[in-house]
Amino acid sequence: MQVLREIAGHGSLTTIQRYLHPDVHKVTTAGAALSARLSVLRVPRIVVVR
Repeated sequence: MQVLREIAGHGSLTTIQRYLHPDVHKVTTAGAALSARLSVLRVPRIVVVR
């Protein structure tokens, strides 16, 4: 869980534990939210100098 917490950028384990439950729909939604967050973090920033 510590690795998941770090990847997701959460400050405490209780935050990430909120996403660890047996409800398939909620787990899928949480996974999609995490994927979206990681995608934003991976997008290279382009600096335009004029």
